[in-house]
Parts: sequence; C-alpha cells; structure tokens
Amino acid sequence: MNATNRVLGRIALVLVGLALLGVGVVTALVPTIPAVGAVWQDVARAGLADLAPGAARQASIAAWTALLGGAVVLGVLALVVLSTLGGGRTGTVVEDDGGADGVAGSVRIEAAAVQHALSSAIGDLPQVPSLAVDVYRVRGRRAVRIRVRPRRGAGPRELTERVEAVVADLDAVLGERLPVLLEIARGGAGSGKPDRVH
Repeated sequence: MNATNRVLGRIALVLVGLALLGVGVVTALVPTIPAVGAVWQDVARAGLADLAPGAARQASIAAWTALLGGAVVLGVLALVVLSTLGGGRTGTVVEDDGGADGVAGSVRIEAAAVQHALSSAIGDLPQVPSLAVDVYRVRGRRAVRIRVRPRRGAGPRELTERVEAVVADLDAVLGERLPVLLEIARGGAGSGKPDRVH
C-alpha cells in the first residue's frame, strides 16, 4: 500500500541480485581455480591501470571522471528510490475547503484522530486484545488499514460485523465513506495459520 512502482522495484531487485550473484561466483572462483585468478589479475591490471598513480595524465583524468560520474549517477538513483519509498502513509484523512457547499472555511481531520477513534472503539471489544490502525494514500484516495489480532476462539464473522459497524459510524461522522482493509491475524505469534483479509 505505498506509492512505489512494483515492476520497477522487482526489475531493480533482480538486477542487484544477479550482480551480487556474479560477484559471489567470481569471489569463489578466483582463489580456487588458478586460471581464473590469472585472468582476474590481468583484467584488474588493465581496467585499473588508468587509475594508478603512474598513469598518463589524460587517461587518469578520464578514468577518474568516469568513476566519479558513475558514483554520482548511482547516488542520484538511490535518492530517487529512497524518496519514493514509504510514500503511501499519510497524515491527513479528510481535507475539505468547504467550496462545494458554499461554506467558508476548511476542515482537516488528521490520521491520528481517526486512529485514536478506531482504536478506542474496536479496542473496547472483548474479542480484540490488540490492533493497529494505519492510514494510507492509495491511487490518490485515502484508505484505512485495520489489523486485528483476536483472542483465541473469537469468530471472524462476528468480529468483522462489529468492526464494520464501528467503521460505518466513523463514515457517518466524517461525512464520507473511507475504503477500509480489515486484516484479521490468526493464532498467536509464530502461528503458521494465514491471516484473513476482508
């Protein structure tokens, strides 16, 4: 539930994985097979000759420029990726400037207020010893994720109906219907049972 591009992330993950696999294979082969070690030394000498202190001035400038330019490009790409990660969480649930109704002023309801209201209402249910409420921005809209860990023996249908009633009350108070993902965690910690999502 965040703003990152999944396809781009998976492609980057595959490329990084293949690069690390290649480095690992070469690292294992160089000390164990003498022929691979000799080739590695020849390639390293040829590739790093322009970076050595005794290299010609023009070749050294070109090699260091390429090396530093590659490092800058890699740093910019890392900043772009880091700036898009975690973009899904939002701090505001409702923003209304009142323009459509002809009423002056603006209304802004923070995510913390909704989280507190839902936690208080759902936390009072005897079947729910713990829960987490998060607000995300998904495709331009705000959505709420409620993760509930019920007590053993609590029926998921009854729990779902009670949470739906609380969410319906919240929608009535807010004046708009928020999409809600209800995730019911099953069993205790370390349980192999899959979670239920409603």
